[in-house]
Amino acid sequence: MRRWKQVKWTEAGQVAAILGWPASKHDAEPPEAAFDRLRAEGRDDDAALFLGQALPRFEAVAWAAQSVRRLAPVDAPEGDAQALKAALLWLQDPSELRRRAAFDAAAGAGDASPHRMCALAVFFSGGSLAPADLAPLPAPKDAAGKFAAGAVLTAATRSGRRQEGLRDALALGDELAKGGETARS
Repeated sequence: MRRWKQVKWTEAGQVAAILGWPASKHDAEPPEAAFDRLRAEGRDDDAALFLGQALPRFEAVAWAAQSVRRLAPVDAPEGDAQALKAALLWLQDPSELRRRAAFDAAAGAGDASPHRMCALAVFFSGGSLAPADLAPLPAPKDAAGKFAAGAVLTAATRSGRRQEGLRDALALGDELAKGGETARS
């Protein structure tokens, strides 16, 4: 079995616990085995949610942004395009300035757009949620992964080729988890 070199979790149950899933006889298996099982069972939506939490935050954002870029229409509204651009710029330079710029760009995107979810995944990936002049307020640990998976699922749904698009996005995420695809491409 191939290894997910980028994933820090050693057991699927660790990821399932973050998702609030009930204990399973498969909890001790490696995360990549659980991901494969979910896909084999036709549970691609669950596989996307699982992957969003299994990947480190940077890779989760990369997965979402690349998937949205591949699945979303090229004529996206300007606010959506700017939100995705902000996420892609953060991937090139994951600075605090660009993290906060992604949050600002998300405000101009459509409420349920996958582009907005990408930008919010950036903002919730680390750092404080509070304004810079206030005491730090950490993001919930599962937020970036939830936004990333939501972006992927929404982009696949809106693409008009949901199952094919989601399968392609899951394959991309699998490559990122293995360390084969660069997050900055």
